[in-house]
Amino acid sequence: MQTDELVSQIDKALQRFAARDLISGTEICDFLLDLRIAALRIDDELRQLIESEQTAAPTS
Repeated sequence: MQTDELVSQIDKALQRFAARDLISGTEICDFLLDLRIAALRIDDELRQLIESEQTAAPTS
């Protein structure tokens, strides 16, 4: 997941929750778990990019 997608997901949740006085713990946990999964995907993509760059780099 790209950073833009993560920010978009946060923006959508902000719109959903902004008008509420009370938000259930379950909804917050669901949202935080979604963010955690998205962040892990970003870490995985970054790891893959670093590995591909290291593989492509000439050795001296």
